[in-house]
Amino acid sequence: MFRISALSIPLCVVSLAGGALAVEQPEKHAGPAVMVHFDYYRTDDATLRSLEQRLGKAIKKAQVGELSESELHLDGNDGYLYMYGPDPDRLYDVARPILRAYRLTANAEITKWHGTAKETFLLPPGKTPHPVGAGGRTPNRSE
Repeated sequence: MFRISALSIPLCVVSLAGGALAVEQPEKHAGPAVMVHFDYYRTDDATLRSLEQRLGKAIKKAQVGELSESELHLDGNDGYLYMYGPDPDRLYDVARPILRAYRLTANAEITKWHGTAKETFLLPPGKTPHPVGAGGRTPNRSE
């Protein structure tokens, strides 16, 4: 009986020490850094493949992460793009202009994970070339 008690004390100490190490480490999100949720229809296959190729090349060239496989819900018309990388902001900065260029992702919902915190928003439309003033007219320089 003494041997069991003597053995259980070191195991208890090791167990507690291991738990303390886990608490000290920052929590990480186990999933993607960026997720893009968009409306998908079977007729969008060619467009989706083109989008995936452009995103994959741009992400690889910028060395900010990688594009994973897309998830398509054929019965619910939902599509998801998953991107992985150490910095979700840099990853999104590379992907944003490409996502804006495709009708397929024009109204996409973007989710970025920073550790366990997440930020979800709609993909903002591209910038208009000229600012518009009151009444829908372009202001001149003197205004």
